Amino acid sequence: MFRRAININSTLHLPHSTLPSRPMRADAATYIERCTDELYAWQKLRPSRAVSGDFTLHDGPPYANGSLHAGHALNKITKDIICRFQLGQGKRVCYIPGWDCHGLPIELKALRQLSSRAHASAGPVETRKQARDVAEQEVQQQMRDFRQWAVMGDWNSAYKSMDKDFVLRQLKLFKELVEKGECVLWLVHLD
Repeated sequence: MFRRAININSTLHLPHSTLPSRPMRADAATYIERCTDELYAWQKLRPSRAVSGDFTLHDGPPYANGSLHAGHALNKITKDIICRFQLGQGKRVCYIPGWDCHGLPIELKALRQLSSRAHASAGPVETRKQARDVAEQEVQQQMRDFRQWAVMGDWNSAYKSMDKDFVLRQLKLFKELVEKGECVLWLVHLD
């Protein structure tokens, strides 16, 4: 009728650690910084004799046009798992996140933010300026959110497709492709 209480610790052979199973709420920010930013910086500075190769993951960037959603989570968390696995295999990881700051989704959000009167008179230059402002704000917010998700990466070197250096590199690459005959340039004149 009466059962004797069993001490689970004596029946399970689990590893012991001084680390807590999860951080205390007050320590969460420090914990996330240590397991993301500090870990990424540490592994980049390891001596080459301690590394069994390099692993580079190229980011397919999200649009900089709104709050994060399940698609962002699937994308970034999967990439983070891959990078951390490679790090565990002894490789030096290079993951530089980026953002696509061009296109209709961003322009539509920019036009929505302009007042209806300003929207009707907005020319292409004003629309592009508003779209650039929207993209810059969204990149900063998304970056903060990704970092709160503890995604490890080189956040200080993140790229944006609206940066002049990025655009210049793309144009030079496109020029090389055209010169090699690997890309055909079509010029269309619309009347």
